[in-house]
Amino acid sequence: MGLQGKSCYETCASQNRNCNPHVETNNSVNIFSTFGIYCQPDTSPWWAEDQPSYVSGSTDPNYQKCVGYINVPTGIMCGASFATTRRLCYCDDPADGSKVAAFGTGLSNGVVNTQEQIIFNWILPVGVKNGVMTHFWATAGSGILEKTTVRYYVDGEMNASIAFLPPLACGTADDETHAPWGNKYIGKGAKDGSWFNNFRIPFQKSVRVTVQHLTGSFGGFYIIVRGAPNIAIDIGGVQIPSTAKLLLQRFEETVQPLEWVPVAHVPTGNGLFFMHTLSVGSNNLNFLEGCYHQYVPPSQPFPGTVLSTGTEDYFDSGWYFDGGQFWLPVSGLTHISNEGGKAEVSAYRFHETDPIPFDNGILIHWRNGDMVDASGRKCFIQTGGAVVGSPGPSQVTSYAWVYTW
Repeated sequence: MGLQGKSCYETCASQNRNCNPHVETNNSVNIFSTFGIYCQPDTSPWWAEDQPSYVSGSTDPNYQKCVGYINVPTGIMCGASFATTRRLCYCDDPADGSKVAAFGTGLSNGVVNTQEQIIFNWILPVGVKNGVMTHFWATAGSGILEKTTVRYYVDGEMNASIAFLPPLACGTADDETHAPWGNKYIGKGAKDGSWFNNFRIPFQKSVRVTVQHLTGSFGGFYIIVRGAPNIAIDIGGVQIPSTAKLLLQRFEETVQPLEWVPVAHVPTGNGLFFMHTLSVGSNNLNFLEGCYHQYVPPSQPFPGTVLSTGTEDYFDSGWYFDGGQFWLPVSGLTHISNEGGKAEVSAYRFHETDPIPFDNGILIHWRNGDMVDASGRKCFIQTGGAVVGSPGPSQVTSYAWVYTW
């Protein structure tokens, strides 16, 4: 029996077990009595995902009743909970080392709201050296996922090392509906929602996935998450250790012209800079003059290693993306507009075919616009040069996915 207000994921995890969605009651309250709960039977058939349960909250009109134990579906939502009930949960013992098959869950026609909701929780069986989350997909009505935060808590984290909005995890601004498109890592399969990513997220003990809407409550929410044990991770020939972590480093601020944006910063240690999303809104496109710089170690003097001679160059395009939108295996321009004094760009870049490993920490900077020296060269001057165009203040959102070990 779970504590009041707790889901079966939380209940089972507190016992170092995994939730099994198949609960059998034989349409009787007798199963509750085995836990010392003697309740008033409610003969109404199962009607809510937090059932079968015991109503323990004295403010609930069903106080001290056992509810939803008749005609229980063969599969119920492990992540569901209700403030005044104690759930009856079926918990598997992860000490059974034979349970090494793929794991995951799917939620059909659920609700996402401002309360953080557990979608999936998994504890590795004894004898399994590591687990890897391999797939994420979600869909909902127009505009819902664009304001839904998905979090992955790895190995008992209190603060999630990965927290993303699904469109931005796919390198896309929140107002871009173009579909379908995709590559082996990211994509969008339908006009509304249907964002997916196949990033490999390693863990050694457990993983918990949650969702939370930023502003309201919405039905018609669907999600699938999946993983597998003992999976090797190879990014462009770089073997990622099983003990590695995948971090999502986010930057979301308004920056001034020529200001530097810290795209990724790992102070020490080894790792691999894997994927980057950049989304910028400004008064014109001159922010695209900004160059990317890599510093290994982070204290390396300017200019470090110049990764691009302009923003669009980093994303494998040129001339302010004059070819328009594109969606390629390594890079893509998912959104561009420049009308009425409002310019917007969103793009993605994977470093798989051109890996960026590091062994003493890393710092990657992007600049909001740039300047040239007397010879007209860009990217090699910090101050005192001629500003290219007239970059303005820019609202910048940056995602950097970095493996560390």
